[in-house]
Amino acid sequence: MGRCYQLSKKITDAESELILKEIKALDDVDKVEITKDHTSINISAKEDQYTVVMGKVVNICSRIAGDLRLSFSKFALEA
Repeated sequence: MGRCYQLSKKITDAESELILKEIKALDDVDKVEITKDHTSINISAKEDQYTVVMGKVVNICSRIAGDLRLSFSKFALEA
């Protein structure tokens, strides 16, 4: 099961690419995607590592996109 987070502001294509590149490099991330409209991010990670992973994701997003914040939106069932 993954989780969806709403972004506090719309990000650019360049910011999206950098964020995805850094998150994909994290060890415990199974899958990550930013929606085409750049308003939310979907993340799947090892269940027992979600807290650690999301701490890193929040820092990555804030650093790359100037204080970008994430708000939990919903759980996402993966097909």
